[in-house]
Amino acid sequence: MKFKKYSFLFVLVLFIVVLSYAAAQQEKMNVAQVRKSIEKANLKFGEAVRKGDAAALAALYTEDATLMPPNSEMIKGRQEIEEFWKTSMQMGVKDAILTTVDASGSGNLAYEIGKYTIKIQPEGQEPIEALGKYVAVWKLQADGSWKLHIDIWNSSMPPPQPPPPQP
Repeated sequence: MKFKKYSFLFVLVLFIVVLSYAAAQQEKMNVAQVRKSIEKANLKFGEAVRKGDAAALAALYTEDATLMPPNSEMIKGRQEIEEFWKTSMQMGVKDAILTTVDASGSGNLAYEIGKYTIKIQPEGQEPIEALGKYVAVWKLQADGSWKLHIDIWNSSMPPPQPPPPQP
């Protein structure tokens, strides 16, 4: 009788271990798929900037998204985010290249850590290249797509140096 009891426990533990391993493998596969979806959306982001299409850019965000640009207040909602990007492009933002460094998540939320290169050319001036890093939280939508839900970034460029003192 003891042998049957221990055999049952052994089989139960083995079954749980196999299920846990299978779930972990499935999670890895999902993270890889989510990363591909994020990278595809990042390409659309750059395309929208190059076209000067603030509406297409804003469509990559959830309706209740939060944008946290440097040196600025938080911007909430897709309509306000569209206005932010429209103004940015009018001020000379011409291109954005987003590179995913890391991505992971669970359930209907994923995070992305990345680097960006932005090309800016204000009217009548030479182009400038801005480098930086960002963190984005993505949210799974009912249609299976991933949209930006929280977006924050900052520059990797050194701060401007004050002019030397005048004698």
